[in-house]
Amino acid sequence: MTHVIELLRQFKAPPYWGIWLGVGLLWLLSKLPLKLRYRASEWLGIVLYALARSRRRLVLANLALAFPEKTPLERQAIAKAHFKSLGIQVFAEMTETWFGPYRSDQREDRLAVEFEGKEHLEAARAQNQGLIMLTPHFTHLEITGLLFSRLMHLHPIYRPHDHPLVDALILRGRTFQIGEHTTLPVSANDTRKMIKLLRQKQALGYLPDQRYRGKGHVTIPFFGQPAKSHTATSKLAALTQALVVPTFTERRFDPVRYPKQGWYYVVRFYPALDGFPSGDDAQDTQRLHTLYEHEIKKNPSQYLWVHNRWDLSKQQIAALLQRD
Repeated sequence: MTHVIELLRQFKAPPYWGIWLGVGLLWLLSKLPLKLRYRASEWLGIVLYALARSRRRLVLANLALAFPEKTPLERQAIAKAHFKSLGIQVFAEMTETWFGPYRSDQREDRLAVEFEGKEHLEAARAQNQGLIMLTPHFTHLEITGLLFSRLMHLHPIYRPHDHPLVDALILRGRTFQIGEHTTLPVSANDTRKMIKLLRQKQALGYLPDQRYRGKGHVTIPFFGQPAKSHTATSKLAALTQALVVPTFTERRFDPVRYPKQGWYYVVRFYPALDGFPSGDDAQDTQRLHTLYEHEIKKNPSQYLWVHNRWDLSKQQIAALLQRD
């Protein structure tokens, strides 16, 4: 509670009270049994689907672009499952990461996880180079770093929030103890820090799949649609000789095998990308997009479709939905 008291002292003015109310609600939810939080989260996701009209429309428009071969009813089913997944992210997983035990090893009996391809991770670590653990934005991103901590020490990269209190809460929520190490998130704006860590043979948790309109962006197809994209993965790997290890997490439900919570997680490690970077940023980015698409198609409802990946206007969203 010490960190919460410190934040309360720093952000005690009336403009922050609404956020503190939400934080208090999440804290209360964190005291419920995790299994109950999972169940309640799904219902909250259904409510969000009904009430969050603009986000629902964006999700359906994104799905129309990504999966034109599916029927409107199939895409609607994915959208509903997506909002349930969002509910789990906020009310089960975020409450666990933000308000659960500070030490990672104190949570091991609370979250069930299976690892696939651990040999690929060990092969990459054996090369004694920095590691860029590459993963897209799935709805379980808040829990992913915690799961990684079972096997390795890494620094998650995060995008600073514009609101100072929210940013402080995110930073604290993604900081926890792993053995003798403390996992400290690194700002996506702090390129020097990222380069320094990689040159020190450390690992970064990196999520470069979202829309990027800044300097040096490239427009590369994503699910067949032009998408403004970041080339930082190629540049970081070139500057530091770090290995890029694609890593994907999936949330599954199996109450027979995991009766305690019902839900469990699968973390898949792939071999470090050979010949990456190639010297062609556009080609490298397309290669990453192909990897993302392959994994997203396995469980499309868990990708973060509420993000406006294709920078759609309200008019474009309306036009896409009118097709159906």
